[in-house]
Parts: sequence; C-alpha cells; structure tokens
Amino acid sequence: MSFNQKEINWKLLFDFIYETGKIVDLQFYSYNFLKKLNNIIPFYGANFFLFDENEDLLQDPICFNISKLALNSYNDYYHKLDDIRKIAFNQVEPIRSTDLMNYKSWSKTEYFNDFLAKNNLYYSCGIDIHFENKLLGTISLFRSQKDNNFTLTDLIYLELISKQCSNHLHKLFTIENLKNKKSKRKNSLLKIAANRYNLTNREREVLKLLIEGKNNQEIAENLFISVNTIKKHLSNIFNKTEVNNRTELTSMIFKF
Repeated sequence: MSFNQKEINWKLLFDFIYETGKIVDLQFYSYNFLKKLNNIIPFYGANFFLFDENEDLLQDPICFNISKLALNSYNDYYHKLDDIRKIAFNQVEPIRSTDLMNYKSWSKTEYFNDFLAKNNLYYSCGIDIHFENKLLGTISLFRSQKDNNFTLTDLIYLELISKQCSNHLHKLFTIENLKNKKSKRKNSLLKIAANRYNLTNREREVLKLLIEGKNNQEIAENLFISVNTIKKHLSNIFNKTEVNNRTELTSMIFKF
C-alpha cells in the first residue's frame, strides 16, 4: 500500500510500538493494544480475536463498546450473515467495509439492520495478523454512522502496526506455550510424588503451593487455614518423603 509519509504521525506510531512491545502477558495484550490504538485510530467499538495453532478461536475476544449480549448473538447467529467476514477473513491487507460493500443495498440486509446498526457499528475496518502465513489474530474497528468513515491513512496505520503486532504476538504465544508445558510437567511430577508417598488431598494442595514458591503465610491464605496447620502438613510431608526441608523436597520432586 503506497502512502504519503507526511500523513503519518510517526511519534504516535513509535510510542504505540514501544508501549505495546513492553507487554509480556498474552492475557493483557489484546486489551492494551486496542486501548492504545484508539489514540492513533479513533473508533467507537472494536474487537480483537486470537487464534490457536489450528486457527481455532483461542478465547472470547476483547471488545470495546460491544456488549457480551451482542457478541453472543453474533456467535450464535449473525456470523452466518456476515458478508464482510466471508470476503475479508484471513487476508493479509487491511480493509474497510465501504471498499467491500455497496452500502445502499447492504443497509437493507438483516445483518446490517438487526445487528450492526442496532449496535452503532456502521463503518468498519480491520486487519488479520499473520506470522509466517499463520493466522494469529483479527482486529476489527468500528465507527457509528455519525462518525466519519475510516480513511486510507487509518488503513496505513493498521498495516504498519500489524508488522510489530505479528512479531510480538508470536513471541507471547511462544512464552505462553512454554508456560503451559512447564505447568503440565509440574502437575505430572506432583501427581507422581503424591501417589508414591500416599499424600492426603490437603497435603497435595500444600505441596503444590510450596512448589510454586509460596511461603507458609501465603499457603495458609490460599487454603484458608492457619500457619500452624500448614506447618503440621509440611511436617507430615517431610516425614513421608524422608526429606528435612523445603529445598530438599523441591529438588527431589523435580528429579522424578
């Protein structure tokens, strides 16, 4: 997409890339991305969908000014009538609804009147985020009828931002996958230890929190019991596993 560089506010763009690039938790990325994007491309409503390695929806999207009721009605019924999604989903270029649809005829459809107009989602633009041809996310922005349509400059911003978003999302997905693998391995080791040493359900809970690095006070608060009770459970665990302290216990479990 060609553009006039004078139309771009590079400071806003670089600030956006810097701020969103600092986010290290996938759970917070989508919300903060949209929140900061609103400073560059003003919108009335928005959503950000994330997709797993099979390009299936990973979780409920993060939405701005789109209610849970509207989202549910879309997922349950209106997605089947969404002509824009049928045309533009999983494409590499940013796109506007006005470039895809003849509004004179489109505004007479059930989808437009009963869903979009009802939720003040008149104009839309968006982009799909890919990493090495793999779909990672879909960003859709909306403006009401009283707002101006999205401009070509807005599409340019989306295209420029998508490059950084692609790399960062890929990094966050990689981190999340590593966390999940570590969590599964840890749970597997805890299960082995609990079965081998015949730990009670409460002792298993205490051991799990201990392995997570929590101290006695934190374990007590998590399980809603006293610190003295935690100490008794730990003493029983030490006796059953024949270790003398927390360090030896943790080391033993990760050797299984």
